[in-house]
Amino acid sequence: MAEMPTFFLSSPGDRPAYHALAEHLWGIGCDIDSDGNSSSPDATDWTELTIILRANTDKRIDIDSVSSTGPLVLSIRSDDAELAYRAALYLCDVAGGELTKP
Repeated sequence: MAEMPTFFLSSPGDRPAYHALAEHLWGIGCDIDSDGNSSSPDATDWTELTIILRANTDKRIDIDSVSSTGPLVLSIRSDDAELAYRAALYLCDVAGGELTKP
């Protein structure tokens, strides 16, 4: 089984609302399932997020914090390398930080 393409975003600031990331990837009004630790739909301090496009469940992004101490580092991964890359670039553009791929 191949490893999921993963990017790391170190020291990001406020993240976009989770639905803004979905809309960036799949368009305004996209129908998604989501899970994570966002306290409200517009929260910007989330550190865990999974979003899945309902029309194509292969379109899935998983974002998690990789450390509980020190600066925040988010892992951004998907079975779809292009989708992971687009999500990572968007998060870096909005939240800042340093984007790397191991």
